Amino acid sequence: MPIHDPGYRNWQGHTTPAASRWLVVAETGIQRAWRSSWLKRILLLAWLPGVSLGLLVFLYEQMQAQDDVSSKAIQGVVLNVLEVPQSAREQFRDFGGVLSRRNLSPGEERHLFWSLLLLNLFRHSQPLLLLQVVGLIAPPLISQDIRSRAFLLYFSRPLAPLQYILGKCSVVLFYSLLITLAPALLLFVAGVLLSPGLDVLAATWDLPLRILGAAAVITIPGTLLALALSSLTTESRFAAAGWFAIWIFGWMLRQTAGLFSAAGPDSLVWNLSLFHVTTDVAGRILDPNFLAPGFGFQVVLLGVLCAVSLAVLHRRVCAPLQV
Repeated sequence: MPIHDPGYRNWQGHTTPAASRWLVVAETGIQRAWRSSWLKRILLLAWLPGVSLGLLVFLYEQMQAQDDVSSKAIQGVVLNVLEVPQSAREQFRDFGGVLSRRNLSPGEERHLFWSLLLLNLFRHSQPLLLLQVVGLIAPPLISQDIRSRAFLLYFSRPLAPLQYILGKCSVVLFYSLLITLAPALLLFVAGVLLSPGLDVLAATWDLPLRILGAAAVITIPGTLLALALSSLTTESRFAAAGWFAIWIFGWMLRQTAGLFSAAGPDSLVWNLSLFHVTTDVAGRILDPNFLAPGFGFQVVLLGVLCAVSLAVLHRRVCAPLQV
């Protein structure tokens, strides 16, 4: 039979909904990123702080169940582990003295203690590890598609640019949440299981919601910024260099501004460091009493960063489709 005789026929196989097409892009990106041995090492390292803080939760719950002598001994161990420099004590709202506040009820004391553990997790180890993971995953995601003209393959299918962007963002967010959200939620679950009863949920029910908010603040702006940088070049190494330069030089300028500038916390100079901005906002979400000067300005700054990054990303992705 000649080829032209059959004509066009309806597809009889399985079809996926249009709303889930971005999952194919996300699944492919996640599988390709998982091939990196460095990524696996960093993810393994990212869970160690959560395990160590889980040990502190265990010691705290044991302290609550012991007599006064054992309680003071365990309390001393916990305080030594949680000790921070005197210069940073004001920011952490008397971090070391959390267990000595006997004017608090047991539920309030437990809520305060868990909040400070999560605050320590989201402001120290996890952001540094997240910086490395995003710098490893995000730069080649779009730059390689631009260099290899993979857009011709992607958009020859019924795939919208926003679905393509959502799929690429999901790749970075998947591994970012494995570093931030997953250890924090596991720490909360460990605290609930080690507590004397499930009535502890009445005092700490809001912590999972605060964890979600803090994880979103740390991961979403960085994801959009990294992908925007990736879309601006065909060389992934340039995107990676730009990513690390923004965070490193921003941190250095923040330290310099704090020493030589008289600008206040609501000024742009004071908030040049994305590391400080994101961790300050996340800390305020985890603990409303956390001293984060310029909180409103920092929220607006992160919103502007997300909007600009998304606009640049959308424009660059749609550029090959314009004739």
